Amino acid sequence: MTLPKAGELVQFDFRREAKTHTSNEGVKLLQWNIERGYKLEKIVDELKAIDADIIALQEVDVGCERSSSSDTGRHIAEQLALNYVFFCEFEEMYSPLRSPELQGGGVHGNALLSKFDISDARLVHHRLHPVDWNNPDHPLQQSEPRRGQRAVLAATVHTPKGRMLCYCLHMELFCGMLARIEQFADVMRDSKLQIKKGLYHQAIFGDLNTMAHGIARFSPKFCKDKMRFWSIGQSEAEFWDHTVFKVMDPDTIPEQDRLVQRRSSPAKATQAVENQPAIQTAPAKRSSQEDPHGAGSCEQDAAEQEVAVGHFPPGLLGSPTNGPLQKWGLPPQVCQDITNPGFVDPFDPSSTVTLDHPAYRYFGFHLMKGKLDWLLLRKMKVLEKSIGNHDYAASDHKWLSAYVQLC
Repeated sequence: MTLPKAGELVQFDFRREAKTHTSNEGVKLLQWNIERGYKLEKIVDELKAIDADIIALQEVDVGCERSSSSDTGRHIAEQLALNYVFFCEFEEMYSPLRSPELQGGGVHGNALLSKFDISDARLVHHRLHPVDWNNPDHPLQQSEPRRGQRAVLAATVHTPKGRMLCYCLHMELFCGMLARIEQFADVMRDSKLQIKKGLYHQAIFGDLNTMAHGIARFSPKFCKDKMRFWSIGQSEAEFWDHTVFKVMDPDTIPEQDRLVQRRSSPAKATQAVENQPAIQTAPAKRSSQEDPHGAGSCEQDAAEQEVAVGHFPPGLLGSPTNGPLQKWGLPPQVCQDITNPGFVDPFDPSSTVTLDHPAYRYFGFHLMKGKLDWLLLRKMKVLEKSIGNHDYAASDHKWLSAYVQLC
């Protein structure tokens, strides 16, 4: 087995023929952290049953002893007959310092798979790396020695209804929420650049490791910034929902969605930003149970939303910035980059749980759980959505899926 190097992209096409249509012309998306592929055949069976058109996977092992030295992503792509792009994020060093369940000897990364053509695969590099995985003296290297660095896999998927820019990412775990947000700003910045180039339909798939709450607040390993206590009263996912995703960029939101709502006069731009404009999807439904058939068109929803929420002409507020995050000390450029160009989360940040760590369950209390996984959509109508792997039989993460119509 020839192993790719850290930072390299590998692409294979195992499709018997390129798919050019879907049922009802919708597209089924899936986000899943597969936990290194420990239970590879269960993962394959689950993915076959879901039958998604575009799949994003994190923690994909290639040649690691802990996952039976399998090329897990390639095996999945072959079994499902999919187009496949793999980003080698880390070289996992074989070392006596590792426990058997963590033993390396291969590489590790993230992948995008699809029934459709995939083009322009590339990496979005982070400006901030809170953990230097190339430093052999870093304390984390004493239990999990590796080389490489985190980045974001981006590629264009050619769906029957048009191009969809897909991002697949796995944020740093061993830092704090502010460092993760600063890394995520790189995705938002790239998204806006691609919008200006005409890539309007975009999806962000990822394990954002939004776990700085619960008992994790007391761990200097997982929570290394002031937000470990300043955010008490809300989960990290709720903090992201209120402080990141609800602060919109009026220059790049979808024109037909008109999601910007300011709570003060347009003349008071600074105050308006600090008042945190809200994402509103009414009257569109957030639940597939409420709207199982996805009744209505994107155009109809847009017209209704225009009545339901206020909006401003693009550019009226100048260069928008995220005032709340600037108050928390993030750099000014990051606060400009992080403003939301129109992504909507169809899964509730408060009630959705995608990881429930079994080592922290005591007497009926689940002390380390939360929404770590995200599927963020731009210019799409959600027709159905679902969450699976509830018993964590195939991975320590649940999967998220959305059946969408491009608007």
